[in-house]
Amino acid sequence: MIKNNLKIALRILWKNKLFSLVNILSLSLSMAVGVVLFTGLKATYDTDHFHPELNQTVRILTQETNEVEQTKWATAPLPLETQIESISFVEKTVKVRLAGKHNLQTDGGDVPIDIKFSEPSFFDVFGFKLVSGNAQSLTLNPTTLFLTEKTAEKIFGNTNALGKTIQFEKLGAYTVGGIIQDPPLETHLPIEAMLSMNAAEVLEKKGALSTSAQNWGDFKSAAIYARLKSEGDLSQLNSTLQKYNRKLEKSSLQFLAQPIEAITPRNNDIKNDSNAGTDWTGIKIQLSLILALTLLSAFNYVSLTLARAFSRAKEVGIRKTIGATRRQIISQFLMESTLVSLFALLFTMPCVEILTNYIPEMDMAFSYDTTLILGLLTYAGITGLVAGALPSWLLSAFQPIQVLRKMKNIKLFRSIAVYKVLIVVQFSVTIMLMIVVVILADYEIKNHAIINSTVSPNVLTLDLSGEKYENLQNEISQLSQVETTLATNWYFKPMIKGKSSVTLNDKILEMFYVSIDPKTIETEGISLKSGQNFPTNLPQRTEQYVLVNEAAAKLLESKSETLVGQTLLLDSAYVQVIGIMPNEIIGETAPLLYRYLPNEIATLTIKINPNTELEATKAIQSIWENHFPEKTANLQNLKDGYLKIGDRLGSIGGLALIVMIIAGLGILGIASYSVETRTKELGIRKVLGASNKELVWAVTRNFGILILIAGLIGVPAGLFSGELIRQDLGSSLVELSFINVSIGFGLVAIVGLLTVLSQTIRAAHIEPVKVLKVE
Repeated sequence: MIKNNLKIALRILWKNKLFSLVNILSLSLSMAVGVVLFTGLKATYDTDHFHPELNQTVRILTQETNEVEQTKWATAPLPLETQIESISFVEKTVKVRLAGKHNLQTDGGDVPIDIKFSEPSFFDVFGFKLVSGNAQSLTLNPTTLFLTEKTAEKIFGNTNALGKTIQFEKLGAYTVGGIIQDPPLETHLPIEAMLSMNAAEVLEKKGALSTSAQNWGDFKSAAIYARLKSEGDLSQLNSTLQKYNRKLEKSSLQFLAQPIEAITPRNNDIKNDSNAGTDWTGIKIQLSLILALTLLSAFNYVSLTLARAFSRAKEVGIRKTIGATRRQIISQFLMESTLVSLFALLFTMPCVEILTNYIPEMDMAFSYDTTLILGLLTYAGITGLVAGALPSWLLSAFQPIQVLRKMKNIKLFRSIAVYKVLIVVQFSVTIMLMIVVVILADYEIKNHAIINSTVSPNVLTLDLSGEKYENLQNEISQLSQVETTLATNWYFKPMIKGKSSVTLNDKILEMFYVSIDPKTIETEGISLKSGQNFPTNLPQRTEQYVLVNEAAAKLLESKSETLVGQTLLLDSAYVQVIGIMPNEIIGETAPLLYRYLPNEIATLTIKINPNTELEATKAIQSIWENHFPEKTANLQNLKDGYLKIGDRLGSIGGLALIVMIIAGLGILGIASYSVETRTKELGIRKVLGASNKELVWAVTRNFGILILIAGLIGVPAGLFSGELIRQDLGSSLVELSFINVSIGFGLVAIVGLLTVLSQTIRAAHIEPVKVLKVE
């Protein structure tokens, strides 16, 4: 049975080459995106699965509790390792110090390399393998350095790196004593270069590292791992760790064990875990995209199959007359759709290569293991079944008597025009996405213009990398090249915003906020509409006051002046409104709160004197190195730090393009088939005197109507999506204007009509003699 279905399916696909090609191309394109996403999901699932005894290996987490909050960290104080090592059911432990990136000095300039300090047990607990070198040399020689294969190639090219000496800025010279094999899978603990724990102690004594190995408070730059004797010892370890709770000056520490396998997907509640991979929200988004693209591509198959329904009706009728059951008919159509999907898989991998080449940041390597191959075949099979489900169900319902008598039921079926509905759905989605792309492009252009006109070129930003900024800010402020420094997440545009719940007089609103340095208002010469600036010597831990802009004041109170002095509930704390800021000087009218939240300050904004950027940069980097020698200063010009136009449009623009191509291929096949099935009608029209333009219009008109109907659905959907974006960005620069909507709809309509015309223009070349000679 399967063999016969396969033979018939191959003959049908070969006989209808155009429709088969359109289906294969549209499926392969959407499946290529699905394969990229699927491979990413597989990499997430496989993270750290190359380590031995994975179920018995754990990472120690630190839970820090202070007066304000409770925070969970992926790191732990190194002194805890000695106590864990003495636990009877702990087989091995390993310490890892995270030093961050340090500049490696080369003839071609500085190369930032991520450095970690560890010990020989690292290669026993984890699955990292040494290509060359001895793990014990980490203990024997503090000047020995291990590099990964990729890092060694980046530094030395194809030259053998063993025995080579390299020089790190501030850390000194080291000799390459071993090469670490690049891991076969993703890991939460990526390695570029490894030094010994002994080297860390030497650097501590020299003052090159600011943290101390014996300090319980320095737990944010070290990690502890342990391998248990059995998987069942995990709960016992967590109970034992409660004995080692530590009380610090301003906080208390508790410890718990996390299985290595549980690190990925990332838990957003755990800090200092930037390499833990995608979180569950990201996974759900990727799965949704895979499903959406599969359904959109399946629409093409469904629409083409239903458009050919009447030509397959006799086949179904005859097969049923000679004894075929409905189940057998369904299996035949499903075999065809699955075969199309499997053929599409052959074209998918070249499409994947093209997609990855146009996504530079995607460092994706395909290892065709059994799991991936089976996954791709399963994905192709499911896609084929989804695409063929509706056509097989509808076409198998034909009754032989009705089909072989004038096919009235087929005409009735065609009047339902299911395939037209599917085309409308495809173009509605495409119109919606294109409108969103146009709205975002318009926002980026305006935002870019505002940045150029309002942000001074003499402003630098210094990423604090989670460090305290007070002492650093004071020293930088004293530099002769520096005009002023501000610890703020707000500086004209754009800004780092959060969102809070605001309650006042039974009004409950969601509003954006920024953390602002009290000195900002005075420094920038901003005149408050009413009220006053934050008082001096504000407490660091307790928030007492808040400023609002005019737009927020308007929402909270009809008369802005009466709002000053009132108390409102901000999330779970009561604060007093002490002043009203003007709507931003760049014309922003979104409601905004200005709060003093020192713990949320991520950068220092540094205004420098004109033409002193080079000198100021060197001086600021020197101060940074004195405070945080283990970290490289991330200092840049404020304007240079902003994304270029179009960078944020890449993903959604690419998705819109793919959907447009899929929709275009679908309408291409339908238009071509429409011309073929209406040749007699068009021949008669031409005999009766219809002009070439009239013939083209007769075929094109229906598709134009479908695109207009799609616009009636897609335009409101695009406006709704644009409004969600405007609310999310909190910016009035996101304009849902008639021009933006018209451009988005017009682009899709033009592409659709040009695709249709590429086929319907053949109607003008109908030769009545050839078409009607057998009538």
